[in-house]
Amino acid sequence: MDWIRQTWICSVLEAELSRNVTSVSVKYVAYEVITVTSVLGAAVIGAGILGSRHARVYTELDGTRLLAVVDINPDRAKAVAEKHGVPWFTDYEEMLAALGSELHVVSVATPDFAHFGPTRACLEAGVDVLVEKPLTTDVAEARKLVALARERQRVLHVNYSLRWLPEHRRVQELLQSGELGKPTFIESHRWDAAWVPQRMISWAPQTSPIYFMSSHDIDLITYWLNDRVESVSAMAHYGVLSPTLGGQKVVDGLVALLRMKGGTVVNLHSSWILPETFGAAADTYMELLGSKGAIWLYGNRRELKLYTPDRAESVVYGGPVVATEVQGRLTGSFVESLRSFLAACRARDLEAPASAARTVHVVEVQQAICEAAESGGIVRLS
Repeated sequence: MDWIRQTWICSVLEAELSRNVTSVSVKYVAYEVITVTSVLGAAVIGAGILGSRHARVYTELDGTRLLAVVDINPDRAKAVAEKHGVPWFTDYEEMLAALGSELHVVSVATPDFAHFGPTRACLEAGVDVLVEKPLTTDVAEARKLVALARERQRVLHVNYSLRWLPEHRRVQELLQSGELGKPTFIESHRWDAAWVPQRMISWAPQTSPIYFMSSHDIDLITYWLNDRVESVSAMAHYGVLSPTLGGQKVVDGLVALLRMKGGTVVNLHSSWILPETFGAAADTYMELLGSKGAIWLYGNRRELKLYTPDRAESVVYGGPVVATEVQGRLTGSFVESLRSFLAACRARDLEAPASAARTVHVVEVQQAICEAAESGGIVRLS
């Protein structure tokens, strides 16, 4: 791969000089190199549950090669890296320096409050980045990353993998077709079991279910409606999780009322205190009511019910979900999200639907929900 890359750069310089052009910008050369390179070198920062999944997908997809794994926990970094036969690091700056021009793409799968540092470093190093949702937990940081990506002409995507579920695509089709009429009300619920903040992650006090879980719901609603949130009111509950986590202040859940600029009213509920007897780590439920029809969407059952003046139908979706192993390889919406990111990298599409520039509004809404829950007032977004 290095020989191919260096030979091609020389040919670019020769071609430009033959036209009496005295200089070729480094940005232009780097852009074209990534376009013609058949295999993209990849690394993963954050070797937890999702980071491990990113690493595996990079080894299984055609056209990508996993080069390194980074985690501040050396045992975790080593375990994932050795599984795939690649080097491991505990410092992402060291990884970027070591890999240099071999590295084209990075997945950032650190805890949500720790996305900014590694994402900024990768963009500054000239690498395209896929960040786990949400982009950040701070609006100012999110905007800085989008501005930096534009300045450096880098692809920056957020891994909103649920967009690629077939039932969610069907909802988008129905809304766009006008069959439901004008969207009026949306009811959205997302629950996690209490063992998720208590045992699965160690950083629950540093986040909130509105960031950790409901990023997906806010993204789906704004994406489906192609609309922005105008105002937010919210209430939060505390006291269930805190005694189980050493008395630290932890949000049990939130309920938010959102008004979209187009007039749709959204009731959003997000909590992570389900008892273990629930039998699943998470579940979701949505209702979408339009002026001509309605949709009921049951998450774990993967059932979509449609009601219009002419018909009623119910469809249960089978096949891979987010990341299902089929014949030794992962498949599902998670993999499709990574494919979309890699396609944008190869096409140099900086404004694809999953680009961070199009999803900063999710962070704006999340921050507004937290502010409204804290103040008890209404937060208006520009």
